[in-house]
Amino acid sequence: MALTGRADPTATVRRRLDRLCGGVAMLGGAALIGVMMVIMTSVIGAQFGKPILGDSEVVDQLTGVLVFCFLPYCHLHGGNVMVDFFTRPLPARVNHALDAVMNLLFAIVATVIAWRLIVGGISAYTRDQRSMFLDLPEWVVYALGSVTSILWVLVILFVAWEAAVHARTDSAGTPTDPHTFG
Repeated sequence: MALTGRADPTATVRRRLDRLCGGVAMLGGAALIGVMMVIMTSVIGAQFGKPILGDSEVVDQLTGVLVFCFLPYCHLHGGNVMVDFFTRPLPARVNHALDAVMNLLFAIVATVIAWRLIVGGISAYTRDQRSMFLDLPEWVVYALGSVTSILWVLVILFVAWEAAVHARTDSAGTPTDPHTFG
C-alpha cells in the first residue's frame, strides 16, 4: 500500500531483499534440477545394472539445501499459508498490526530452526561426520542451511517491520483488500 504523503521507507529494502532471495531461490531451483537428474540417471542406470552408488546421499543432501533456499523468497512474497477468514473484514491498519505480531512470533520459530542448524553444523564439522558411500562431509549441508535460514529470519523480521510501518501509516478505516495475500 502506498503511504500517505511520502515515499515508502521499506521499498528499497524490499527490492534488495527480493533480488537476494530470488538469487537464492534460483540456486535452490538448480539444486532441484540436480536432484531430478541424479534420480533419473540412477533409475535409468539401474535398468542396465549400473545405478549410481550413493544416489540417495546426493538426493538427501541437495534436498536439505534446496528446501531452505525457497523459504526466504516464499515468505517475502506472502506465499505462506494464511488463514484470514476472521480478519479480512477488519481495517487495513488492524490487519497490518496482526501481521507484524504474527511475523514476530514466526521469527522466533525460524530463529530456533536456524540456531539448531548452526549447532548441528558445528557438531557435524567437529565430529567429521560423512556420508556412508560417497564420504561427503555433512557439515556443508548444515552450513548452507544455516546461511539460508538466517536469511529467512531476516526476511521475516523485515516483513514484520514493513507491516508495522503500514499499520502506523495506513488510514484506520480502510478495509483490507480481499485479493491481496501476505
